Amino acid sequence: MTRRTTTVWLFVLLALGGARAAQREYLSGTILDIRQQERDRVLLYIVNTPIMTEDPYFTIALDVNGMRYEGEFLPRSQHEMLPSFWKADETVQLRLDKHFMYLKREDGSEVKFLILSKSAIHSAQNSH
Repeated sequence: MTRRTTTVWLFVLLALGGARAAQREYLSGTILDIRQQERDRVLLYIVNTPIMTEDPYFTIALDVNGMRYEGEFLPRSQHEMLPSFWKADETVQLRLDKHFMYLKREDGSEVKFLILSKSAIHSAQNSH
């Protein structure tokens, strides 16, 4: 009986350790550029004429340990804004996933950005 209990506890500890390892830690990054933009979206067609609306979205470029990440955030409504303190040259806390980056707000919540591209940042010293 104790052997079964020990085996069960071992599996539970391994499962908890693996789950914790799957949760990524926060990194520190520097905002290189952040913009609010709009793009047209077709709402419907009336007699072969498109009725359009403008959808806002945000783009961001970050420097994270010498890598440049570019991402896009689609707000749920036209009134949803990013934190006002997110400006160029500001430091932010973020988690990186395979296709997304999660930027941490002051209140601890996260903003989910789709990663559009990832590239190495070439320093001025390397270009000489």
